[in-house]
Amino acid sequence: MDYLKTEIVENVEVATGTALLRFRGERPVAGRPGQFVMVRGAWGAHPVLGRAFSLVEVGAVGAVLVRAVGDGTRRLCALAPGDRLSVLGPLGHGFLGPAPDRTPVLVAGGVGVAPIAFLAESLAAAGTSPIIFYGARTAGDLPLADRLAAAGELTLATEDGSRGERGFVTSALERLLASRRDAQIYACGPEPMLEAVARLAVACGAPCQVALESPMACGMGTCKGCAVLAARGDYKYVCSDGPVFESAEIFGEGGAR
Repeated sequence: MDYLKTEIVENVEVATGTALLRFRGERPVAGRPGQFVMVRGAWGAHPVLGRAFSLVEVGAVGAVLVRAVGDGTRRLCALAPGDRLSVLGPLGHGFLGPAPDRTPVLVAGGVGVAPIAFLAESLAAAGTSPIIFYGARTAGDLPLADRLAAAGELTLATEDGSRGERGFVTSALERLLASRRDAQIYACGPEPMLEAVARLAVACGAPCQVALESPMACGMGTCKGCAVLAARGDYKYVCSDGPVFESAEIFGEGGAR
């Protein structure tokens, strides 16, 4: 698989230090919700490695969500229309759709919103309105919340109460799951949130898929840098075995490792 040569068509600051990068190449950008791409700017020898990002949009124009946390991501967030970008993908395994008798319940934490927004909009376009929960530390950490609200029934939660409910997003999720048994849960965000979601899914008997976040060097299972300990004591590679897993595969049948 070769890198797709693209150029930036739009850089939108969707939160402080967070950019939605839209890019276009000589062929359409492919992929489904939960899959990712390795991205590298045309900045020479350093940083040498690409960065992994979940796809937010595909088609003639693709998009990824980038939060500036290090040298590579700061460089990406500073790109302007016309700047070059190399994109490898789609990579990994994406989300599987819900069964006909299940209601999709989506849970996002922070920039884990990227694949969840893609999934929510894909479900809405197919005629299914998902129930969505989105949490973060503060109101400034909720990029793409407007897109989620347009795609389904959205509940927001922030730890400081600056937007939506005060507290963890899993508290709102728990209330919903207590009153219904037809949920199919999809989640992406920090690992403690994913583990909490997995426990709630087990408690109510809901199928649950989680998209793991992990630093990656190659994105194709070669470097072994994204290994995570699975429930049975073996290791899974987020890039090639995931990034989407059944929650029990990672957190066990009890919802916790």
